[in-house]
Amino acid sequence: MDLSKLSAEERLVAEQAVLTLRALNEAGDRAPHGKGLASLEAVVHGEGFEHLRNMLTLAAAARPEGQKKGPASAAVAAARRPSSRA
Repeated sequence: MDLSKLSAEERLVAEQAVLTLRALNEAGDRAPHGKGLASLEAVVHGEGFEHLRNMLTLAAAARPEGQKKGPASAAVAAARRPSSRA
């Protein structure tokens, strides 16, 4: 991958990924014995999910025509309901 050819959005995502990795490494280094995984998971829940939300926001904002009113999960939930017919 040629990093010099990244778009502004791609550079932002790459920078956020590096910052998340650094936070993971720091948390792993500081974690008390026996608490390494819990410390890393805490970083993922805080910074990792924020990183994913930022990517989702960028992708959605670039495609306003694809956005629909109402949550997509409503149709899925309705489709999963068991039928009252037996």
